[in-house]
Amino acid sequence: MINLTTNKVAVMAALLGTSTAFAQTDPASNPKLWKGDVEFGYFQLEGNSEESNVAAKANGKRVNGQWTYDIAAEAQNSEAAGIRSAEKYAINNRLAYDFSEFNYSFGYASANKDRFSGYVYQATIAGGYGRRLLKTPKMTWDAEIGPGFRISEFETGSTAGDGQVSEAILRLSTDFAAAVSETATFEQKLTMESGDENTVSKSITSLKTKIVGGLGLKLSYTMTYNETVPTGTVHMDRETAVTLVYSF
Repeated sequence: MINLTTNKVAVMAALLGTSTAFAQTDPASNPKLWKGDVEFGYFQLEGNSEESNVAAKANGKRVNGQWTYDIAAEAQNSEAAGIRSAEKYAINNRLAYDFSEFNYSFGYASANKDRFSGYVYQATIAGGYGRRLLKTPKMTWDAEIGPGFRISEFETGSTAGDGQVSEAILRLSTDFAAAVSETATFEQKLTMESGDENTVSKSITSLKTKIVGGLGLKLSYTMTYNETVPTGTVHMDRETAVTLVYSF
């Protein structure tokens, strides 16, 4: 049963996601309000799950004056001989406000559920300061730091702790993107959320190439590390993915 604390995180995440309404202007002045990708393809897991199957992901970004809103979601499912061996869902929202060309503030909220991680769910909300370290026509590099709050619920029977753990965290992240050619883009994302009970780190390395029109191909390698894990699970999950991408 999800308790009152979980509901508070959900409400805060919803407020973050809807707060862009205060930054909207006349749509006629900006015909293309959103840009992003929709992905579908093959992935291979090594770690808590040893299966190969399909994944679906989507992300969108809207820039409106000094405001930038990002949203991303993904779902992964695997079955072997009629038995589900992997099931994962995640969503995150980020809202940033530029107060100068290279400096901005941000708010961030995320929630994920992975049946085979030993956690029932993990949810995070954070906010702080961002710095644009590099900004050229072909390259961008942003870094962020700020305090936050995380709720983690362990599966029953875990020696890492039964029930729910709530803790203050420090969130650090960096996002580097470079156009390596007219049709190919490289991106490296790193995040770390550190608290007294657990530190969660994630690295996403990807290369996206354009095939024709809005269609493209994306290769990505993701590593997720939990310092504290329940019994029967490993610290590191690795995912290699090849996806077909539609960019809008």
